[in-house]
Amino acid sequence: MNVDLLIKTIKKNFHRIKDLELTLKFVKYHIELLEWKKKKLKLGAIVFEVKETYFNGILIIEEVDIRYIKQDNTDTDNLKIENRLKAIGWKWDLKNFAALVTVIILTASQLYNYAYSWYCKNLPTLAYRSEHYDLVIKHGIENAFFLPNFSAFKKTLQLNYWLVDTVTDFCIYFNILL
Repeated sequence: MNVDLLIKTIKKNFHRIKDLELTLKFVKYHIELLEWKKKKLKLGAIVFEVKETYFNGILIIEEVDIRYIKQDNTDTDNLKIENRLKAIGWKWDLKNFAALVTVIILTASQLYNYAYSWYCKNLPTLAYRSEHYDLVIKHGIENAFFLPNFSAFKKTLQLNYWLVDTVTDFCIYFNILL
């Protein structure tokens, strides 16, 4: 409600007011409500927190974080990773670091297993390739490099065989063609 409009309306119609005390309470209530809304919308003063990260007594990073004084920061403070680590008692010692590395390795191996099983399930022709496909790849590459178009490679026969073997091995081991 617009308090200025309310006061102007009361001033114009002052002679019609029957209960002056109730009208003053109503105006006072709306003024207090307006003040409360202004305080709620106002963020207040800004405070900058400088966070320093040390490793073996050497300063590595200085970060500046903005905080608002009149704003409730408990939820955002609980979500910060530093506070989460403090809550579980994390320290950068050998025991905790070994546990972290173990969890990361187990998670990565599990993700690899999921990806490989998806690969085998959805792309079986690539995953379970027959050995005769390797011979087909080698024969196709030999015929491609021994054509007359590649006369520059014919001068050095050993380079030609080496190139064919390398390209064939690359195609077979990395599943390039099939």
